[in-house]
Amino acid sequence: MKKTLALSATVSLFALIATSAGASTSSKPAAPSTKVGYAVSAALPSNVANAQFLDQNGASVTLGGLRGDTVFVVPILTLCPDTCPFTTGNLLQLENQLTAHHDTKVDIVAITVDPYRDSVARLAAYASMVGANFSLWTPVGATTTAKAPTKASGVGTGDKNANLTSVAKFFGWQAQITQQDKPAATDWMAPYAALTYDVSHSDGFFVINASQQLRFIATHAPQFHGTIATNLYNFMNEGGKYTMTHPTKNGWTVAQALQALSFVAGKQL
Repeated sequence: MKKTLALSATVSLFALIATSAGASTSSKPAAPSTKVGYAVSAALPSNVANAQFLDQNGASVTLGGLRGDTVFVVPILTLCPDTCPFTTGNLLQLENQLTAHHDTKVDIVAITVDPYRDSVARLAAYASMVGANFSLWTPVGATTTAKAPTKASGVGTGDKNANLTSVAKFFGWQAQITQQDKPAATDWMAPYAALTYDVSHSDGFFVINASQQLRFIATHAPQFHGTIATNLYNFMNEGGKYTMTHPTKNGWTVAQALQALSFVAGKQL
């Protein structure tokens, strides 16, 4: 089973400038409990705002291009066998609730931590498989192939891409290659080849305000309640399927995500 990595020291720095979760006025929504995450105030630097990505439709996108909207960001990969399917499930439910309330100034963005494999074509196939109503991004530019794990350590290095590195460093994401389950999982996408490695990565979510400031960080894996697309469920490993019936304790929920978005947007969503 994939091991989830903690956020890096960057997030510890954010914690030093964290604002009080109860500091909002009575007329504005409060931040979620500190059991979910914490409020911060950190402007997106230019190399993060301008980092180049492509979405599942092949369109050029940047975080800076979303200025004026509240942006909900998560790390993800399409070949995750356990946690990411639940992140996807929560994002689908979150977008449905925002759409139902006509909240058009909120963007949900899932950025891959596996750019060597997560091409635009794969993101498009994943979006089709799960019925994605949110954006999936992969970085532009050269990506150095990740190094496979050694038998001694069981881990390898993550993909290297300048655009992704800028964003990952700012948010404090970590990702590293880990050994594939045995027997090896079979890719859900044609030609359905056996996979040779997995990726461990940080979980949680991040909320950016309309002025391009990071304002809330949640550091836990998702807690999911619902159903998963059949092909994605069949791809999941035993640990993931167990979590379907035993949701992650203290994981972030759709309700908590909405509360965080409302807090950052300054209005009830």
